[in-house]
Amino acid sequence: MIRRLKAARFASAVFAFTALLACADGESGSPHPTDRLDFPVSATADPSGRLVWVVSGNFDLAWRGAGILAIDVLENRFVPELAFEIGNFPGALSFLEKDGRAVAGYLTSREEDSLYTIKFGGDDPSRPTVSCTDGKRGADDQILHCPSTGTVTTVTASDDTELTVGDDPYASLIAPKRRAGDKDLLVVGGLADGKLATLSLAADGTPTLDGNFALGKGLVGLARNPATGRLFASSKLAASIAVLDIARRPWADDPDVADPVNPWLALVSTVTLPEQLNARDRARALAISADGTRLYATYRAPDSLVILDIADDGQGNPRNRVLHRVSLADDPNDIEVVQGPDGTELLYVSCFRGNRIEVIEAKSGVVLGSVKVGLGPSDMAVIDRPDLGVRRLYVALFNANAVGVVELDPASPYYHTEIAEIR
Repeated sequence: MIRRLKAARFASAVFAFTALLACADGESGSPHPTDRLDFPVSATADPSGRLVWVVSGNFDLAWRGAGILAIDVLENRFVPELAFEIGNFPGALSFLEKDGRAVAGYLTSREEDSLYTIKFGGDDPSRPTVSCTDGKRGADDQILHCPSTGTVTTVTASDDTELTVGDDPYASLIAPKRRAGDKDLLVVGGLADGKLATLSLAADGTPTLDGNFALGKGLVGLARNPATGRLFASSKLAASIAVLDIARRPWADDPDVADPVNPWLALVSTVTLPEQLNARDRARALAISADGTRLYATYRAPDSLVILDIADDGQGNPRNRVLHRVSLADDPNDIEVVQGPDGTELLYVSCFRGNRIEVIEAKSGVVLGSVKVGLGPSDMAVIDRPDLGVRRLYVALFNANAVGVVELDPASPYYHTEIAEIR
């Protein structure tokens, strides 16, 4: 009950709901519909390029749990047989990918301080089989219910220290192995306690919680540099961004010096943000350029996009220089990085209160235009499959209970227009 009340207070503060919503029971009640959204919080592109997965947050506790629904991007419709249900107040879906398809997916539940693992199989990656530990379907092929019994919450390290996926676990990302002896990792950030949890991933995607690293409270944004493998983490309570190296520590397997609590992470540096940016309690998303030389971060005090130079300084360290602070408005939120028609890098930034997506030229920081979308745009995903005739941005519309579809094909007469809302 303590965890439920904590999550309900968080949802109330952010989304203006009341604490009375905390009365529902996460393992009973009506199953989440397989073709209807309830306060969607995020969208994630499937590695196959045929599906977008949308996390339906269930912030009004109308259903038994949060629903994760799949949308077929060729038909712009839900695929009910792929839907599954987890605990309430979820984070975004992260995928472990092998050979162009999803092997496993991971989601946090802030209601339960837990991590759910979903396994994907079958011969067709666009219509995979979906399973979870102790998962069951109800009568008439209702949504696959994944109970909390199959989640990861805490484990005990070899020195009897308790490792945890975090208090209010929220952000997560996959860090593919880069060196011999490393493993594919899942990194999860705790909003309330500021802990980064590391989970080693087996070949089939099964996670093992094996590390905690303490950063500042309020962890909200995570991004991984594809060029260096470094991890960047932002906090709602600090005007700075932490830079960490991800690799098996040289001493991790030496019983005389091993740290059983943190075998993977090392703090490299800290990026200090501009003095005029009062970032306390207002940090949002992080994203990194395709070449790994720039970091993009959204903030709401004041509403801004910050562009930083994180290219190597020649001595193995990121430069960490602020290049631009772009003034925005109306609660900037998520960031998607897309190659524009002339080869330049474009940034798409969702503005929650403004019901629009700003289009920004990444190198100069110039705002090129706005795309009007439905109510409450939150997290986004891009599908870029010219072979399928699909180059579109999908945005979770929190207040519209829908997913907006924005055309990104510059040859289309509907370029930079919301062409549909799926609900």
